Order: sequence, then structure tokens, then C-alpha cells
Amino acid sequence: MGRNWIPAAGLLACLIPAGMFAQESRKTVTVEVYVPEDARLLIEGQETRSQGPMRRFVSPPLPPGHYTYTITAIIPGPNGPRTVTRQIDVRPGDFESIDLREPGQRPITDVEYEPTPQKVVEALLRLAKVTRKDVVWDLGCGDGRIPVTAAKEYGCQARGFDIDPARVKDSLANARQHGVERLVRIEQRDIFTLDLSQGPTVVTLYLLPRLNARLLPQLRKLPPGARVISVAHRMADVKPDEQIVVDTEMGEFDVYLWKAETLRGN
Repeated sequence: MGRNWIPAAGLLACLIPAGMFAQESRKTVTVEVYVPEDARLLIEGQETRSQGPMRRFVSPPLPPGHYTYTITAIIPGPNGPRTVTRQIDVRPGDFESIDLREPGQRPITDVEYEPTPQKVVEALLRLAKVTRKDVVWDLGCGDGRIPVTAAKEYGCQARGFDIDPARVKDSLANARQHGVERLVRIEQRDIFTLDLSQGPTVVTLYLLPRLNARLLPQLRKLPPGARVISVAHRMADVKPDEQIVVDTEMGEFDVYLWKAETLRGN
């Protein structure tokens, strides 16, 4: 299906009762936009009414396809207003977050930290069929619960990478608390600079769709037999080899698995 432009009126309609649409395949798109508090925000040329530094919009349910939002912030300044425009490609079911603030006003990470529920951690490691022989790399490891659980439950080597020093500190403390420092290694790294061609046999992610897509060239270099697990979000338009839904106290989480060969198109 070709790419479509989502009408601003549709995006600003926010939540629409599901009963208004007969097709179960229709899904919403959620977009969070971070801007200076006094900025004007336009989507598809239509100014929005919401205020504050974070503004969230939910589309009406959309049929499958490729869609594009054009998002514009008009930001006041001492030398007059400054206009920042960004286009994002989305698919129904996506959650995306973009930051239109000056670089110095943004957080250090590309995505706001949200811990993976422990029930999801355990399910994704089972889905990947982790064994003692595996080497698990968690890209954006947060508090380290995925590498710590992998090491503790399966006795395998595990590494976690995060660009935020506070998260690295949390992960190291978590590994010490569970007595798996011998198996778990945590590093402060930019995940987009990692060489994935050797080392990991399982890679886990809880990022946004656009960040997964950005990682895809690196993931395609994984060794044969390696598996990639993504919590909640697709990997570009590559169909997963397996998919499960995990029911938690925080709601349902989709978990996707791709074999390295699938990501390479083999």
C-alpha cells in the first residue's frame, strides 16, 4: 500500500470509540511531541489546542498502510519566532515520540525510560529460547533487569548498554544485588555505535519504531542463528518470525521475535 498523509482533523480527533469502525484491523497511531512550553504546534498545517511541554495526540483507527505526519513547532525567541518542522513515517499501531526542543533542552536519551514489566522480561527470554550457551545483549538496558534475569535464570553471559549514566549505575547495582556480576557486564555506550556482527546471540530491545528501523542495518550483521526480540514495537516492515502477547498489571504487551536470517531477507 502506498504512503498516505494523515489529515490533521483525523489526528486531532483523538480517541474515537472503536464501535464506530467495523474493521478490527484498524489501529490508532499515538504521537508524543516535546516542545518549549510557549511554542505553537501544528500538525498537517492545523494548529493544535493543547499546551505544555509534552503534547500527545491519538489518531482515529486507521487501516493498514504507510502514513506520514508533518509536525511543525513555531518557537518564540529574542530574535523572532523560529520554525522547526519534522516529518515522521508511521504505521497503524505505532507509538512515536519526537523532541523539537533545542538539543541542550533535551534529555540525554532518545526515548524516555520505561521499565519492562518483569513478567514480560521472563516471557521474552522464553520466546528467544535462551540457554546457558547464549550471549544476551540488551540495547537500552535501563535498570538491567533483562541481562540480570538472563544470567540468573539461564546462567548465560549477558551485557547491557545504555547511554544514560544513571541507568548504568542502576544496572550495576541490580547485578550486584542478584549476585550475577560474574556473568553480567554493563557499559555506558551509544547503542547505534555497537558492532553486532560478533558477540551476541540474542539482542533485546524496548525502543520506538523509528529507532528499531535505525538499528536494522546493525542487526542485519548478527551471526547466523541469532535472535532479536522487540517489546511493543515493529522492526520497520519486516514480518516477525514469532509474536506473543503478555498480559501484565500494566496491560498487554506485544513481544516480537526475528531470526537474524529473516532480518537479512534470507
